[in-house]
Amino acid sequence: MTLKRKNHVLICLEEKNYSCKVLLKGALLARKYGYTFEVVFFCSIESRYTMFHLLNLAESKKLSKRLGAARFTIKQMKNERNIAKELVKMEKNDNLKEIIMSGAQPKNSLRNLLWRRTFFYDKYHYILKSMPNIVLVLINHSEYNPFEKEEYKNGREGYLVRENDEKTSYFLSHKHFRKKDIPGLFFQKKGTNERNGIFAFIHNERVRYAHIHHGKTSKRI
Repeated sequence: MTLKRKNHVLICLEEKNYSCKVLLKGALLARKYGYTFEVVFFCSIESRYTMFHLLNLAESKKLSKRLGAARFTIKQMKNERNIAKELVKMEKNDNLKEIIMSGAQPKNSLRNLLWRRTFFYDKYHYILKSMPNIVLVLINHSEYNPFEKEEYKNGREGYLVRENDEKTSYFLSHKHFRKKDIPGLFFQKKGTNERNGIFAFIHNERVRYAHIHHGKTSKRI
């Protein structure tokens, strides 16, 4: 099934970059000009799905639905070249006006020799060359941090461990002990020690948050 729209925007997200900024800007542009929009989330076939990737995906999917996306699609691609070719293919099915995507290049690419950078495959150049009538908007991504007020540091992987089978309280740990332990990302509150903040995790296919005080939470999970 393909979406046939008069004016349509495609927002491209990536597993390795926190997508909130790109998604919000793309949805805002679509709404401003009265366009419909859909979201495609690109994943690597060879990727090891860490909690970072899963939370980024879950947050992006939830936010896309809230913003009124016509469709949210997950596509597994082998490399940058395949992503660019997939976008050109999608343009033939939908009447796209704009493509919104992350425009950040890897910092280590600047260390390469000049001739390597000259012949390095550029997916943005390929897209514009293949679709000359498209408007390509590039937005720098940000690190994974779902809190807009910037009161918390970027998350690091950790676990919620239950004290015993009789109690519902959990304590924060950076090591995995049992299968019952809940994996997630801990966001330390700025200006405090590492035992205070918010723990983000996935439960029943939904993103949940637990406030951590002095290394513990009493949240019922």
